[in-house]
Amino acid sequence: MSIFSINDNSGYTSILSQSKANKESKENSKINFANTFLKQNVTKLNEIQSANSQTLIRSEVLNSTNISNSNNTNVRVNTKTSSPNYDIASEFKNSIYTLKYKQADPLVNTSNITSLAYGYSVDKDGYMGEDFNKAAGLPKDFKIHKSTLDEIKKAAENRPDILSTKEYLGVSEYYTNIDMAETIKQYYNLFSNALSQSFPNDKTSFTEADINSMPKGYSVSGFYNGYGIFKHPDSVRNDDISIKFLADYSDAFISNVYKTQEQFNEASDIIFDSGGLIKGIKPETFGLSLEEIKNVSKGEDCEFKPDMSVYPQNEDGSYSKEALFMSFLKSQGGRILYSHNTTFDPKVASYNRAMAKESFSGPGIDIDNIMTGKSDFKSFFRYWAERGIAEGELYMYENNIPKESALGNWALDAEIKQALANGWKAKPSTINSYADSIMDRLNNLLGQTRV
Repeated sequence: MSIFSINDNSGYTSILSQSKANKESKENSKINFANTFLKQNVTKLNEIQSANSQTLIRSEVLNSTNISNSNNTNVRVNTKTSSPNYDIASEFKNSIYTLKYKQADPLVNTSNITSLAYGYSVDKDGYMGEDFNKAAGLPKDFKIHKSTLDEIKKAAENRPDILSTKEYLGVSEYYTNIDMAETIKQYYNLFSNALSQSFPNDKTSFTEADINSMPKGYSVSGFYNGYGIFKHPDSVRNDDISIKFLADYSDAFISNVYKTQEQFNEASDIIFDSGGLIKGIKPETFGLSLEEIKNVSKGEDCEFKPDMSVYPQNEDGSYSKEALFMSFLKSQGGRILYSHNTTFDPKVASYNRAMAKESFSGPGIDIDNIMTGKSDFKSFFRYWAERGIAEGELYMYENNIPKESALGNWALDAEIKQALANGWKAKPSTINSYADSIMDRLNNLLGQTRV
């Protein structure tokens, strides 16, 4: 069965007829009409929601696109009505979308709904409704403003690589649908995991002293970066993630907490000294600092810059959990995360599929596999060292040159390049000893920082 089937289609024709008639009589009041339409059809909304209707082909309200169904069969969707007067405002599209397609909790309070965005309700102050919070796994009273989601979308469509791809393909929009609830859900789970390392889960306000006491950084394990390093066990899901080039944090968790700057720096050094082969210990600041929170709205036009005026400080001067979350999102670039329901322009999808076949992000071994003995780092490092990984570091190690002396030392850099050009290769004993030293440092760091 197509994923676009619906259990209850009986009221659809009458709804569209009513909307078309009202639209033609209120051409200059599209937005107001959309809101009125929604309020008049709350009963219908709840009826459809409670029936758990599946996503329907939005042929009357969206632009033409090729959509791949659950069996990976391309379905051509004719998405525009032939009526010259049926140019529906985006707010009205959202109303139709929610009435027809969204699977939501029928118990959600709809009395405060004034509009819809991304398929979910928005209250009179512009904050996403309870239905969005439930889908995103947020606390019921957590406040996410619609403008924040709009900023995520804007930043996504204006990244330099996205702009160049759109120009190359001749398309106006990269994404045809963004599953905002899933993106926020994945980020919030990781944010909560990080915050819980320092504070109780029910803490909702934070003083400057609280924020300044937070760790210097964290590392994340269990995520899929979209380029083939961490293979998801579901090959179909894995292929979809790779084609979309989106990170998947649905299984991500905080694996290490770097409480001091020394621990933070050592994690970075181990990654560098191992030739980038160790994955899962990269230190992230996560923006959970007073400086980052106060500067959260700064950045280039293509960067995620949430409006912080909708997340004001508390009367006592403390910061809300929402404000910290915005700082975290900023540190992550506010980038869209993977969802099966996030879709692209058909030309983009085809282009990404071709690019995925050519993409390779380099070798890597996950820290969890090292720690559980599933993978032997020493053998793995030796294999890649024989193929040119970390050859500069191995040259210095074999010749007892302190690592600190390499910084800004152009003469040493020239010496290493000349030695490599002359065919220098690290001795097997050097490679083994160097790998052992990396493991000793790694074990020491993990003993201090492992969650």
